[in-house]
Amino acid sequence: MFLCRRILLQIEFGRFPRLPLLRRNISLTAGRSQNVPVQRTEGLQTTSKLFDTLFSLPAKRTDKMEVNERLRHFQAYKQLRMLDRQSLARLPLNSYFALLTQATYHRQSDLSNQLVADMLECAPQDQLQLTLLRILSSHAVPLLRPRTILLLLQRLADFPGALDRLSLPAVTVLAHTFAEALPDPADESLLELIYPILLTQLQGLRPPKDDAILTYKPPDIIHASFMFVDKLLQLSQAQRAYEIFQFLVNSGNVPSETLHTIPGLEDFESIMRSSLVRASMHWYWRPLAERFLTPLLKPTSNPGPHTLTLTKDTLYGCLNEPSIPDLVACRSLISKIHPFSPVPNAVIREYYLAAYSIDASEEAYALYAFTQSPDVLKTHLYATPRADALAWLVRHLLNMNSHLAQDLVQQILDRNILIPVEYRPSIVRQLAERGHAGLARALYERFSVGKDRLSFVQNPSMYLRMVSAFNHLVQKDDRFLDEAEQGRDDENEENEDSTLEAVRQRRDDCRWFLGVVMSQFAHAHPPIHECSHQVITTQARAFFIIGEFFRGFETVKALLERKEMPDVYDINVTLTVMAQHDPRTALQIVRRMVDKGLQPDHVTFGTIMHHALAHGDVELVNEMVQRVRELGAALSYKSIVSLIRGSIAFDAGSPPSDSAQASKLQSAFQIIQSITRSSVVYNPHLGKFLVRACLGAEDPTMAFRFWELLIKDKARQDDIEHIQIRKEITRALGQHRAQKWIKDMHARAMIAQLRMGEVFSGSDDIR
Repeated sequence: MFLCRRILLQIEFGRFPRLPLLRRNISLTAGRSQNVPVQRTEGLQTTSKLFDTLFSLPAKRTDKMEVNERLRHFQAYKQLRMLDRQSLARLPLNSYFALLTQATYHRQSDLSNQLVADMLECAPQDQLQLTLLRILSSHAVPLLRPRTILLLLQRLADFPGALDRLSLPAVTVLAHTFAEALPDPADESLLELIYPILLTQLQGLRPPKDDAILTYKPPDIIHASFMFVDKLLQLSQAQRAYEIFQFLVNSGNVPSETLHTIPGLEDFESIMRSSLVRASMHWYWRPLAERFLTPLLKPTSNPGPHTLTLTKDTLYGCLNEPSIPDLVACRSLISKIHPFSPVPNAVIREYYLAAYSIDASEEAYALYAFTQSPDVLKTHLYATPRADALAWLVRHLLNMNSHLAQDLVQQILDRNILIPVEYRPSIVRQLAERGHAGLARALYERFSVGKDRLSFVQNPSMYLRMVSAFNHLVQKDDRFLDEAEQGRDDENEENEDSTLEAVRQRRDDCRWFLGVVMSQFAHAHPPIHECSHQVITTQARAFFIIGEFFRGFETVKALLERKEMPDVYDINVTLTVMAQHDPRTALQIVRRMVDKGLQPDHVTFGTIMHHALAHGDVELVNEMVQRVRELGAALSYKSIVSLIRGSIAFDAGSPPSDSAQASKLQSAFQIIQSITRSSVVYNPHLGKFLVRACLGAEDPTMAFRFWELLIKDKARQDDIEHIQIRKEITRALGQHRAQKWIKDMHARAMIAQLRMGEVFSGSDDIR
């Protein structure tokens, strides 16, 4: 898919001059063509080759056709139009339709409209009517602009009775496309042509009778007619809207039980809309109901209590066995009704539960983002999900690296919300893994007491993440204290002492909590000699992480005493410790593994690479890359992050104009784009590092691209570091724009995104 996207982005279908204008220019310059410079066409194929390419198009679309082959046909058509517009008349109609089919498949709207315009110019008069009917019956109609459809219908209307030859499906698509299109100057003229044929098709429908009424499901043209009525009301065509509405009522497609007047709604448009809302819900057309309701909920409409009741009834209806479009419609109504009347918490919880039941994580995320927006929080505090839906949403937000995950976890703590026992370890593990140590600790302290504490504290993966996170905090503060002692300033000794004392207290607190976690894990299991293989290696790894190597190796001996052979994973535990102190010694272990028939995995290589980069041993990194290629091992995401950081950091001292650094930044961007969206790679910490590197290389455009890809939706808008990064990128873009190194339009577009939703307020780092 990545390759396809890159190829597609290289193809651009521009807007070309209309054919009559081109002919006029040719006739005006024919007598002095010898003075006209010859247009250079290097790289373009000859006209005959282009025709051969277009003639080779199959009459019908085939999924077996390679993407490159499809794009080759588009490119050939584009080049033919550039070289010789007049030659398009020689292209058979079947080739045009084959191209149109391919353009429709690729959702190429501009190309589809251009093809239709060329077909109308080039089609023989005796085949024009059939060509028009064929186009209007094709799948390309939804991609055509209103003006293009108007031209088709006007040309077809020149043939007596031709409009009546349009099939029911074709009229359905026309009505649907017209109703879905944005307002256009061609709407009034289009309406004059589409309305009569739609009414004719509706009058030809046979209503259900007898037992068929019980199983009746409206045909597609009825759904299109509902949408058509909404479009007519938008165009202030009340009389025509009433005529179609009356037919829908008489034919039973607007059931009689939905025809209720609402107190306060006196104009006929509002009465029609309220009836069509109920009718849409009756037929399970939930998005259509939202469409009819929206005008009744405009700020200027001042909806009354009965309209609000209708809206809330619609919300409940949308959540009955919903699809994703139903949830989208429901969320839209929630946002529209909120300014007038907050939605009941029962609806909000039901929405989350419905989203969980169909795994619509993006819709749950969108609703939670709405409920946490500043404007909403000023007026109302909405409920969070419950039980399984709550744990599911927390995991999704953490996987997205969204700052909303912190907000949701904080609400869990503040409101004492219950999380199902089976999800507790994974949530705490993910929080610790992503650097939210303060929140992870708060949840750990809550879950490590009570009747379910044992199943929580003995979880191996959660345990290791907590040990790693808090050991990192301890080491970080130790380094800070060591550096502070070496660079003490006698003039500011009093202030420094208070700062250092605060850091010592924080370090000691983290160290104490780390001891609590390790102690609780040990007491939750039997003596080490009786523990399972996984528990032993987990405990050994924890000792290695905190630097207690002797206890770690003593723990590993418990496996050997039971005559259990260590596997690659067990070896990697030891290898991690070796690599931290001496990566080359770790490489010797890898060589012995290979000699004894043990195949190293990506963790083995990634571990050594990571620590070789940390030691600045470029030669060893290159050697490990070569061994990866020889043994065919795949790198882990963490290894990729290490390589990206290391390769760029090694050139940090190079001058900004150094093309090698710019090339490495571009390569890093392509690597990140090309791999799976792992939360390890797609995280704001890596993004901030790369943005700084780009700014150091005086490449604000690339800095913006990294910000947009890795930081924009992952970091809090009011995070101090995030605010500073946006300011620095904006400043650099402004400087490049002033020097004309960036187009003004592009610079303004990037700066607008950087300044969108800016909140310049401080936020404390949660430890």
